[in-house]
Amino acid sequence: MSNGNALAIIEQAKKNGALIFVDTQHLESDVALYKTEVTELNFGSSDFHHFNGKYMLNKAGVDRIGEACGIQFVQAACRVTTETQKDDLCGEHVIYRAEAQGQKRMTDGSWRTSTVDEYEFDPILRAMDDKKVESLRNLAPSKLTEVNRRAIEYKKTARQRAATGARSRVIRQLTGMPIAFSEADAKRPMVFSRVVQNTDYILKTPEGRALATIQALGMDAAALWGRKNGLPEAEGPEREIRDVTPEPDDAPTEDSAASMAAQAASDGLDFPDGPAEAESPLVLLGLEIEQLMETHRRTLDVEVGKDKGNTRNPYRMAEAELKDSSATEESRRSMRDRLVAFLKVAGVRI
Repeated sequence: MSNGNALAIIEQAKKNGALIFVDTQHLESDVALYKTEVTELNFGSSDFHHFNGKYMLNKAGVDRIGEACGIQFVQAACRVTTETQKDDLCGEHVIYRAEAQGQKRMTDGSWRTSTVDEYEFDPILRAMDDKKVESLRNLAPSKLTEVNRRAIEYKKTARQRAATGARSRVIRQLTGMPIAFSEADAKRPMVFSRVVQNTDYILKTPEGRALATIQALGMDAAALWGRKNGLPEAEGPEREIRDVTPEPDDAPTEDSAASMAAQAASDGLDFPDGPAEAESPLVLLGLEIEQLMETHRRTLDVEVGKDKGNTRNPYRMAEAELKDSSATEESRRSMRDRLVAFLKVAGVRI
């Protein structure tokens, strides 16, 4: 989606009374490899938890916003633990505490990572609030039974509610969205944006293919290419770029731009000022996998059973394959074919 279309969608959504969670001052990407997509979401009453007159999005709603913003959660930092507390109001009871961390791609292709956010869910306190009970001490047996029954209902989803609360706070941190809404705001559309790879640019230009190759190899595209779209390069001393591959003692050392371009060309990179060379099958397969992941994340990021006791998630499995430094052309091709097969079974036309 072009930035012009993105701005048009935002302006129309404003006129329709939508809540806008997009930084319009930084909507345009500095790097042609990326583009901004804008999504308008609508939610119903069933998408929220109601608490003390406020509306908090449930797991499905949070996941929709996370996808619309392109937020990826750092699995190693996401967890839910339980803790036993004792106080004069509730006595001894169990609370659920969740932690979460996420990251969002910025318009220059870098990632903004949130801090680790926490959320605490207390089934007993929620039940007491619902029944308008301030303390369990000296409470009439019938009223105590009502509170206990409501607390049992909350405990059934306590772990999920805690995790959703933590993920909501991460999304709030990365988007500026409030943790809860009034009834009126919960009925309004919400607009979010995410930065994705510009596949038209990648597929149609040698510069795009070269940038994609550099990105796939984990290299600094800005350092090698400078800014795109006619933007000035960052001020300051020029960074020294050296080849750190061990060389014979008598090998000459070159720091010039021409030497760097020649070295990159010998490594299989397609520079726009030099002869075009085909990317390696390993890199191309990686790009195919990444494109499938970005295009069909909602379908792929699901739990589909267990293998040797471990839950299987196609999206996470593909993510692990791309991060595996020992991946081979055969393993990449196998992962691509497995994703395609899964999507076809799910009814997605590839």
